[in-house]
Amino acid sequence: MYDIDRLRDQFPILRKCIYLDSASTSQTPICSVEAMCEYFYEYAANHGRGAHHLARKTTEKYEETREILASFLKVPAGHLIFTKNTTEAVNLVANGIRWKKGDEVITTFLEHHANLLPWMMLREQGVRVKIVPHENGYIRPENIQNEITKKTRLVAVTHMPNILGTVQPVEEIGRISRDAGVPVIVDGAQSVGHFPVDVKNIDYLAIPGHKGLLGPQGTGALYAKDPDSLKCSIYGGGMVVHVSHEEVELLPPPARFEPGTPNIPGVIGLGPAIRLVKNLGVRNIHAYEKRLGHRMYRGLSSIGGVEVYSPPGTGVVSFNAEGRTPNEFARELDEYKKICVRSGMHCAEPLASSYHCQGTVRASVGCYSTTDEIDSLVGAVRHLSGHDR
Repeated sequence: MYDIDRLRDQFPILRKCIYLDSASTSQTPICSVEAMCEYFYEYAANHGRGAHHLARKTTEKYEETREILASFLKVPAGHLIFTKNTTEAVNLVANGIRWKKGDEVITTFLEHHANLLPWMMLREQGVRVKIVPHENGYIRPENIQNEITKKTRLVAVTHMPNILGTVQPVEEIGRISRDAGVPVIVDGAQSVGHFPVDVKNIDYLAIPGHKGLLGPQGTGALYAKDPDSLKCSIYGGGMVVHVSHEEVELLPPPARFEPGTPNIPGVIGLGPAIRLVKNLGVRNIHAYEKRLGHRMYRGLSSIGGVEVYSPPGTGVVSFNAEGRTPNEFARELDEYKKICVRSGMHCAEPLASSYHCQGTVRASVGCYSTTDEIDSLVGAVRHLSGHDR
């Protein structure tokens, strides 16, 4: 286990509040912020756009993060395309496949809008979208298998839904899809950095920089097992070998998918954050967050008038308090004990609505959360719900 007190020194904001909204965005460590400040103060220039020493240093540090992420995921660096978030990564795939009328996409009832809306929009091109139901928060691989036909072009599944926190069997789903010759995209928004992710049976992995990897907002990546399987959907500077008015020759991946000026300071800041996660050990993080999740589940489930929707053992716990809307109760927690939680539909409205409520209150831990913070949350919920006697 890592030294939690030493780790928390990297996050000064944690001295001012109880932050239990890491499923939305993690806090960013000092080492990441310092790297971004160093960029602005010491060598700020554009990426890949110049021969002078500032541009060379910028390009070197930017590409260093690609190598760090590649090492972390155990994939070739050239198969990682930087994006501004998970959403953009999913859309690169949705817009990069050459769809035909009658093609099919299989997705699930557990999806965040980022891994649902891009496929729904394909209906305008005559693509059929099949949505597999869940059973107590889990997708059964055989239900995916039963939906695959000769017309299936893609299976799109979340690794961990952001409302329930249940870990889906993506390795088995990937194996089934691979055997059927169908590529798989996994939404890794809630998994990468929180527990080990094996891409062996995954064709595309959408990666957030600002969640489990602790990086700044506006950073992310798409891992593509075969980047040449995708066509470009955005065009501009920095992606070409040669241009004339008659023809265009594109650079090989990943450069062809990264036109224009990227989020240079964000990507540079992401590198040290990934190193921090790697040094802590993803398996250590997973074990620690799982213990916190069990503690949170047990505590909240013991309170009268509180309904918990997530199963035990996950660091993402959704619940509601009787007689309060999710937004009302989240605001009360903030005002009472400066406890920061999420509330509402969590950009997963079909799943949230299926529980016949106005959304949920969602508490989610990070590698820097503590048992004292979990106990404070449980105590505050008990008090505010009128069950502290």
